[in-house]
Amino acid sequence: MLAASTVPAIGQTLYQKLIFASRDINTMWARQFNTLGRIWIAPQTYVYINRIPTPCGFMGNGNAQYCPRNNTIYLNHPFVNRVDRKVGDFAAVTVMAHEYGHAVQRSLGISYANRYPVQDELQADCFAGVYAKDAMARGLLDASDIPEATAQSYSSGDSTFRWNAHGTAEQRVTAFRLGYLQGFQACLSYATWQP
Repeated sequence: MLAASTVPAIGQTLYQKLIFASRDINTMWARQFNTLGRIWIAPQTYVYINRIPTPCGFMGNGNAQYCPRNNTIYLNHPFVNRVDRKVGDFAAVTVMAHEYGHAVQRSLGISYANRYPVQDELQADCFAGVYAKDAMARGLLDASDIPEATAQSYSSGDSTFRWNAHGTAEQRVTAFRLGYLQGFQACLSYATWQP
């Protein structure tokens, strides 16, 4: 369930989309985990406006982040609102789906199993692609949504490769597409451990 800290009325439409997407992403991962014989423990999603303290430290403006210490996804409202306005509504959902990808890693016990942090980030992008594929198959997306998601992945890529960052624009798009085209099992190629 999505919690909010006084989301402005101007953002209600986006907020409602994020509520729907949060529930839908949780439902999809619950189904996926069931096929693995595991139980999905849905993370909380918290939308905030200004910098806030969390068990993982302060969450700043202009970002989204998953905190494994309390199994919560933090979405900065001005940030996702800007993504929604500049790129599109499914781009904002893709930001959230990426953070859910980190919750998937934690639930599977593969968080930080990779040699480099960039592998965890690219795997989370891949898991976001898995959600997009599932949503498209169920008729929830239109033709513009996947280009929005890849545009967001591209725009949030690092200009140069750094092992401790999120990956280059091209790597992030490739990871998202891998999940979208090939599904969950393909995303496990980013990890050293397989469920």
